[in-house]
Amino acid sequence: MKKSVKQFLLISFAISYPCFGVIVYSRTAFGDIFNNPFYLCLFILGCLGPFISSFIAHVLNKEELGGIEGFKGKLKIFKSTKAIILIPLFLITHYGFAMLLKSVYKYGDIMDFFRYLPLMVVILGSQEIGWRGIVQPAFEEKKGFGKSSITTGLFWALWFLPLIYIPKFIILPQFYAQFAAYLVGIGILLTTLYKSSGSIMYCVILSSLLFALSPVIILKQSFMLVGIALVDAIVAHKFKDKVFTSAKSIKI
Repeated sequence: MKKSVKQFLLISFAISYPCFGVIVYSRTAFGDIFNNPFYLCLFILGCLGPFISSFIAHVLNKEELGGIEGFKGKLKIFKSTKAIILIPLFLITHYGFAMLLKSVYKYGDIMDFFRYLPLMVVILGSQEIGWRGIVQPAFEEKKGFGKSSITTGLFWALWFLPLIYIPKFIILPQFYAQFAAYLVGIGILLTTLYKSSGSIMYCVILSSLLFALSPVIILKQSFMLVGIALVDAIVAHKFKDKVFTSAKSIKI
């Protein structure tokens, strides 16, 4: 494992786990976190752990990751027609097959999507700089696309672990294994998008959209989460080798 990956993982977990651990220990229900400034700050800081860690990893590994300039480079978006097509395609297939598999528990208010989207960009979308920008490429050098995507997805799921012990969190502890597989499937979609576009910012967009839709299209917590992950992997496989090499960078 590369030093940069070890640093990213260690710092991410060192920031996130204590923050989430305090909330778990307090037995504060997930919905009540947003009404308590102290626990809300802890929750946001915990979610920002991978983003903060990715910045530190870039600074500590200037030769490999490019330092601060390398980090800033990952905040650029490259014009990619392919990515613009893949984002809605992946969203439609992900939730479309969930509907076909009868894995939707219920539908929420569409306005919740717009309420949660900015928050999802900050607390989950921003993590992509580390997961897809540092961890997955490092593993892919030795493990290849498939194994590296699964490995990265499992580390991502491990990061989520303390969250499921917060009372009334969206995922129940007994369905953690299925949720881990579900995250691996999403991770494969995100990795394919990154390889197809060359810009991590498209992964930020897709991740944010997927999680912002979760309170609108509420999935059943069952083994069918694994089925959705398999569908995601199959769809992603069709596009993983199609990469755009000509792209224009735009600072955002």
